[in-house]
Amino acid sequence: MGHNQEEVQSTHRGLGGPRRRADYLMAASYKLTAILFGIGVTLHNLEEALYLVGWARSHLKLWFEPNPKIYWVSTSLVSVVIWIPIVGVCISTESSHFQSVLSGFALTMAINAVLPHFVISLVKHSYSPGTGTGMLFNLPLGALLIHGQLSAHATSYAEVWRDAVLYALLLAVGVFGSLYGAHAILAARKE
Repeated sequence: MGHNQEEVQSTHRGLGGPRRRADYLMAASYKLTAILFGIGVTLHNLEEALYLVGWARSHLKLWFEPNPKIYWVSTSLVSVVIWIPIVGVCISTESSHFQSVLSGFALTMAINAVLPHFVISLVKHSYSPGTGTGMLFNLPLGALLIHGQLSAHATSYAEVWRDAVLYALLLAVGVFGSLYGAHAILAARKE
C-alpha cells in the first residue's frame, strides 16, 4: 500500500519542503534517542545501586569499604540529573547547549560501559553489575546521540567533541569526587 508522491508531499507541506522534513525527522529521532538513553541510564544506575556494592566487596580489593547508601544517593542523583538535558532537548526550540551536555553524558556513559564494567567483567571472569545495561543501552544510544549531534552540522566536529569531552570530564570528576568524598567522610567519622 504505497503512497504516491503527491500524497506524501501534501502530507508534509507544512514542514517546508524536503530539507525541512529531513530536519524535522532527525530532530524527532534525536529526541526519541535521548529519551531512550535516559531510560537506559536510569536502568543502568538502578542495576548498579542494587548489586554493585555487594559484587565489589566480593570481587575487588578497594582502599575503602563501599557503602550501599552512598551508591544509592550517587546513582539516584545521576539518574535525576540526566533528565535535565533530555527534557531541555525535547522542549527547547534552541537546544544546542542541552545537546552538548547530553553528548557529555553520552560519552561518559559509553566509556563507562566499556571501562570499567566490560573490562572488569572480563578480567574478573564475573559479571560486573551494570555491564549488560551499559553495553545494551548506554553504549549504542550514547553513540547515536553523539552521531546525531555531529550529523546536525550545527557546529563543527571539533566543537561537538570539545564540548562532549568537557562535559564528560565535569560529570566524571563530580561523580567520582562525590563518591570519594562521601567515603572519606564516613571513614573519618569511624575513627
